[in-house]
Amino acid sequence: MPQKASLILLLKAKACAIIHCTMNDAMYFVSVDFIDDPNVAGRQYWYVCPFGDVESGDEVLAPLGRHSRLQLGVVRRTRYARDAEAPYPVYMIKSIKDVVKRRQGEYMMYKIIEKRELNPTVTMMDIFAPLVAKKAQPGQFIILRVDEDGERIPLTVAGCNVKAGTVKIIFQVVGATTIKLNHKNVGDSLADFCGPLGRATETEGIKKACIVGGGVGCAIAMPVAQKLHELGCEVHSVTGFRNRDLVILEKEFSECSDKLTVVTDDGSYGRKGVVTEPLKEALESGEKYDMIFAIGPLIMMKFVVATAKPFGVPVTVSMNPIMIDGTGMCGGCRLTVGGKTHFACVDGPDFNGYDVDFDEAMERGRMYADFEMHARDEACNLFKKEAE
Repeated sequence: MPQKASLILLLKAKACAIIHCTMNDAMYFVSVDFIDDPNVAGRQYWYVCPFGDVESGDEVLAPLGRHSRLQLGVVRRTRYARDAEAPYPVYMIKSIKDVVKRRQGEYMMYKIIEKRELNPTVTMMDIFAPLVAKKAQPGQFIILRVDEDGERIPLTVAGCNVKAGTVKIIFQVVGATTIKLNHKNVGDSLADFCGPLGRATETEGIKKACIVGGGVGCAIAMPVAQKLHELGCEVHSVTGFRNRDLVILEKEFSECSDKLTVVTDDGSYGRKGVVTEPLKEALESGEKYDMIFAIGPLIMMKFVVATAKPFGVPVTVSMNPIMIDGTGMCGGCRLTVGGKTHFACVDGPDFNGYDVDFDEAMERGRMYADFEMHARDEACNLFKKEAE
């Protein structure tokens, strides 16, 4: 865990604990009294609160136990902490989920602020998560749950607005959880939105780069291209899609690219072909890239690496497509890199493309196809019943 925000928690049964906070940025703590619960009324429980204007007397929703549902409580005390010199006696340390009544949902955590359909199968959302927005970098991801009974899924951060406290996510409606997520609308909230996780994409020292994105992988490639552009790097982008109807983020890429090539498999938009063709032509014409970033389907990234290899250009690939749990616990994103076993979610998701065993990764990805199909059918049937 980064030193800037390390929390060391020592808990003892029915006794106070001490939490030491080591951080550069101040965090806002509030003590909450759950007056409606006779078992704990009168005790004070400390919570990390993302809302700096919460005052004594405000009513909040917070989890009383690790696995408990949210309960209504009243704020008794507030305090900022900046370093480890101030230990806090707590029974537990959690994060306030919502400020109610006086705030009337204005500061509701993980609220969907904006929702936009990019194409028939891809949706973009802006989620209110100020603490995540403050720290997230291109290449990192979040883990979310749509509801308290839902599964956790990792999604790459597609952009942040620190001032508004929002995080942009872009997802393809392909499985059970993304179907449920897509049924959420502006004003609704998600149960959990944790991050940022993973290692940020390394952009330092790069003067000229080629960004190659395929399909929904362009959502991951876009913030990388934007960051490089902000750093003054010359950016050439190649984005590929099956057909015209599936093209996304063309405007965003054009704004941060010195040169943009859009290709479609059937030629219905832009140039007909695959992303490796304009990349190979650029390399053969003498373009000297410090780095090629390839983000998309595994088979696409495999052939981007093969295309760049004869020219000796380094390639960074994102193995985000194979992640499942996002914390290294399930082993679903295990892959071989340079002959050694790595986890995409913990050690990546970015890796040296020349070291990745793509054939093994693709074979492992097919193992979950039947399970995902069954889960998707169940979700579809559930929403059909609700519609009836």
